[in-house]
Amino acid sequence: MRVISLPGALLPPLIRAIDWVPVIAAAVVSLGLALATAPGSTVEPSNATITLRMAAVLLGAAAGFALVDTAAVTTAVTPVPRWLRQWIRTLLVAGAAAAAWAGTYLLLTARLADGTEIQTPGLVTEAAVTLLVGLACTAIAVRQRPERIAAVIGAAALLAVAVSTLPYMEDIWPYPTSPWWDEIHRAWLSVLPAPLLALALAHRDVAR
Repeated sequence: MRVISLPGALLPPLIRAIDWVPVIAAAVVSLGLALATAPGSTVEPSNATITLRMAAVLLGAAAGFALVDTAAVTTAVTPVPRWLRQWIRTLLVAGAAAAAWAGTYLLLTARLADGTEIQTPGLVTEAAVTLLVGLACTAIAVRQRPERIAAVIGAAALLAVAVSTLPYMEDIWPYPTSPWWDEIHRAWLSVLPAPLLALALAHRDVAR
């Protein structure tokens, strides 16, 4: 019974301990981008796709700040395992980032021209992988150095990965009209387990 109730007991203090400012700021920017895309006119699917990708990268970079546990040194001796605290933090911030991305998606799709649509499943896959990669980069850095600088390193790593793929736009970030859209996003989906595995390894208890 104690094991079952432990996550619920941890939620209030962890919610208060998480640094929500970066995610809130990224959410505001993402929603602002949705409103600023083609202001006063309908949004083309290609523009909506680019905006949603930008939002995913911003949210993925900001989400990692929630994994920084400034009290990690003192909580390491508590009966609550590190892996549980870190996974709860991950789920909380992932949910918040997903909600912000979904809000951005809804704003953009509401402004699409009549008869047009965007490739929702593929974009959701991209956003999920991007968010998880951002979290994994920070989780690895936090394991080595449980300070705010670790989140900066994780965010920089995600941004570096995103920028490095820009020369291969059609192979990695295809336009909605690309004939290779489905094939490329099957490749995106195959990548999904990698950041999850990295998170599982990074969230392990630190050996003492």
